[in-house]
Amino acid sequence: METRLALVRATHLNTYISVLRDMGAPIDRELAQSRLPKYIEETPDLYVSLPVAMEWVARTGRDLPAMELGLIGAQAASLSSLRPTQQAAIMTAQTGLKRLEALSALSRFEDSALEMSIRQEADDVRVTCNMRGMERHPHVCFAEWLNLQAVISVLRSVVGPTWYPSELCFTSTHRLPDGVHVAFPDTRILVGQAFASILVERACLALSTSVLATHRPAPQTPGPVPSDGEQIGRSEDWEFVTLLRKMVQPYLADRRTNVAFIAEMAGISKRTLQRRLKLCGSSYSGLLQEARFELARQNLENPALKVIDVAMMAGYESPQHFTRAFRRFTGITPTDYRHQNFVMGSAAI
Repeated sequence: METRLALVRATHLNTYISVLRDMGAPIDRELAQSRLPKYIEETPDLYVSLPVAMEWVARTGRDLPAMELGLIGAQAASLSSLRPTQQAAIMTAQTGLKRLEALSALSRFEDSALEMSIRQEADDVRVTCNMRGMERHPHVCFAEWLNLQAVISVLRSVVGPTWYPSELCFTSTHRLPDGVHVAFPDTRILVGQAFASILVERACLALSTSVLATHRPAPQTPGPVPSDGEQIGRSEDWEFVTLLRKMVQPYLADRRTNVAFIAEMAGISKRTLQRRLKLCGSSYSGLLQEARFELARQNLENPALKVIDVAMMAGYESPQHFTRAFRRFTGITPTDYRHQNFVMGSAAI
């Protein structure tokens, strides 16, 4: 069976980039020499290869033990990195359990390798964060810390900011530095486990979220969760072609879209990539056109961007090329699309 592509939304990598930048690490130089998109900090909603991201964090933060850097990254993370509609879906849920269920349902759109589940274990509940296919990656602790911190943040939004779990488990076998025990003084922490997980007292999940109403964000309208312009919610949305299209998008502005390079990012051979696309009824050239269009369409909805800027960000050779390509997908020009979108948005308001 072919390996599924492991992608993570760039905002989570940016958490580590921010931490490392604050520590004085030469971020710009390291990014320029890496296989990551050069402008990753400017595109938090695009997706990057999870293995490449974790390896970059490990290399750039090599002066710190992996588990210590993971902890610092987790401490810097918050639910604000989620899209507003995702935050609303979680924070408007009425009990701790319902908030966790909302987080579990949304988590795979943040990290395509992540499978979050909630199950009863004696008098407690165990929330598992299984990184499918990545369990034995040497730097998986960076992803595990962020995943477990998301669970902790959701529970603290219900129970209170001083809540700590009774147990944290990691698949990582890295040594635990003293700082981890200082941060979680009453928590049993286990490494080398079958999956990352957190043990939660069942009573916490039964609490009404109205107890800490002051922790809620500004009211927002709950609704379907978008993913850069496309509707999400069906399993086929996360299939190979869609994942590969998202992997390509951050590299469009860099013009690093050679099929061999993208195959390397996907962890497969060029021949395998092309074969799998053919089996899906697609081709790499067609996928590249789709990725450009999807990114351009999303950016056209941002009135602060000029049409020429949208064209360059999506990797089109010229505004004229952009207009012709966009018309092939929509039948109208980018300018007409933007105007139409603005008028429809105004009418909805």
